[in-house]
Order: sequence, then C-alpha cells, then structure tokens
Amino acid sequence: MKRYIRQLIQDLEAVAQNPPPIPYIEPPSHLEENPDIAELALVPFKTIEEWTGISQDVFPEMIQLEGGQWEKVNEAIFKVFESLHLELVDAPFGLPPEILYEVLTTNWDYPVQYLPLSGMDLELCTGDPMTCPYGEYCNCGDDFDEEEIPNRFNEVIPIIAENIDAGLVCYLNPDTLEMEDIPQHILNDPKEFEATTGVSLEEEELKHEEWESFFVFEPLDSTESFNIMEQFAKNLKDARLKAKLYHALNHRKPFANFNALIDNSKYREDWFSFKKQMLENHVKQLIFEKINEDSEICLTEIHGFYDDDGTKIEPESVPVPGLCVICSKHRVDDWEENLLCLMNRYDQRNNEDFNCGAYEKI
Repeated sequence: MKRYIRQLIQDLEAVAQNPPPIPYIEPPSHLEENPDIAELALVPFKTIEEWTGISQDVFPEMIQLEGGQWEKVNEAIFKVFESLHLELVDAPFGLPPEILYEVLTTNWDYPVQYLPLSGMDLELCTGDPMTCPYGEYCNCGDDFDEEEIPNRFNEVIPIIAENIDAGLVCYLNPDTLEMEDIPQHILNDPKEFEATTGVSLEEEELKHEEWESFFVFEPLDSTESFNIMEQFAKNLKDARLKAKLYHALNHRKPFANFNALIDNSKYREDWFSFKKQMLENHVKQLIFEKINEDSEICLTEIHGFYDDDGTKIEPESVPVPGLCVICSKHRVDDWEENLLCLMNRYDQRNNEDFNCGAYEKI
C-alpha cells in the first residue's frame, strides 16, 4: 500500500503540474469587457474525474490507509484543486484528515467548472445533516430552536443587530437587559480614545464592568459579512444582477463594488431586509449559545486519563484502528462516549486484532 500511495501522489502531482487546456470561449458582444462572466456562463460542468483524467476508482478505501497517508493524499488533491482554480470553502474547522480524505475522494465525481479567470468555490455541504458529507463535523444541523430563547430577549435582538451593523460592540446584561455600546475602533485603539476625550479608556467608568455577568456582541468580521453578501447573491432570481454580484465579490474591493451594484438596483430594500434578518439570526444564535454554555461542564478540564500506575495518558498518543474510523461513534460530540472508546483503544493498543462490542458502522 505504501508503494501504491506514493505512485498515486505522483500521479496527482503530475496532473497539478499539467492542468487542462484553458477552455476556448467566444464571449457574447455584451460580455466582451467581462470575459470572466462569459467564462462563468459558458464553461460546462464536468466531474473532477473528467477534468483530471484520474478515475475515482484509484483512491483506496479510507480504512486501507494509515497514519500520515491521509494527509499526504489530501495535500496532493489540494494541489490538483489549485491547478483547477477550485477552492474548497466549506470544510469545517478541525475536520480530521481521514474524514477529509473520505469527503474528497467520494466527491471526485462532483461536477465543477474549470474557471481560470475567476476560479470556483467548491461547496460540498448539502445543508442536511442526514446527507452532508462532513457528517457530525458540519454545523448544518446546528440550527437553534428559537423557542428555547426566552421571550424577554425579543425586544433587544433587533437593537443589538442594528448596533453591531453600525460597528458597535454591544454589552448586554442578561438579567436586566441593560445595554452598553462602544465603537469597536475605540476598543481596538485606546490611544485614539484618550487623544479624543482626554481620558484613558482604563479610567473610563464602563457600566458593564459593574454587572455580575454580561454577553458581548461584536460586529461581524469580513468573512461573516462576505458570507451574507454571497448568500444574498445566491438567492437572487435576477440572473444578470447575480452574475454581476458574483463578479464583484470575487475581485478587488468586493464590499464597495457589491454595495454600489445594490444601491443602483431595484433590490436595494430587499438587500437591507435580508441583511437585517441575517444579523438578527446571528444575534439569536449567540444568545442561544450563551444561555446554554453555563449549563455545560467541560469534563475534559476536570478529569484526565490515567493508566493503572497513575501515569497520565495523552489521548493523541493512543492509536486509532481502522475499525474506529468507520464507526459512527468515532469522535462524536459526547465526552463520556469518547472516553469509553479511548479506554478500549488504550487497553488493546498492543493487540494484533482490535475488537469492539460497541462498533456501529457509519
């Protein structure tokens, strides 16, 4: 298998060094000044298998690989993606390499466009936790239940959403619903605050510092704002404006160009309503997380994992058999379940054959 994997990696790297010929496109007259939009409209969708000439069948099953083999093949695949101007944009943070390998290879027949001018964002999440290739690592099934948010927060959610959109950091007292708003640039640059007011920010009496507890809501970062814009464009039924918005988002000054297009379109109010709803959903999600995090006990910080001699065992040092990789209980979001699995793997770490009575195939 080691020899086979070396050859497979060489084949992938060869494809990465020799990408397909650039598709010939004759832009329509109205798109001559925007060849990337013409490319987006006219380049056909083909599977990754078809674009590369590498069959999906050449990839071994996940359980046939071990150790660093997953990572090495993944790296070679991403070199191929780079040559095709593909970018996997929705892989969850912390996705184990063996799961990433499974996702990449089982989606080798995924239809994509080869767009040398603008590139293509590859999104594999289906939005349905039952079918999403990322499985339990994806947050597509983490929609919160609004009924679990106390009604008393309803009056402050729109205010917080409006404030963070205006660049304010909002502090909320969860008991009294009192709020304090501070411009983010002041918190990021206390010297500017002192130069403007003559008072040090450390000397300023801030209300939230007197509260027993508070929630903090910060303005969206650029990635979060970009995602909202991209989602609006994706849902837009006006194909012409959609293409222009995608073009703006994938080139220089995406925020300014996106807003300029929206401001001069009939969808200006639709955009404001959409952004307002997305910001309010963001605030609701944060409130939901904050009111629930206090009830969760991080057992990993309280306990450790020790052998019979009292020596602490680092979980990362315990080998993971192939049987575990394809088990539905592997790396689940359940501390006690993970501990039982860890103990079982540790007890059998030196056994030639690994057995588990709790095994359930994915």
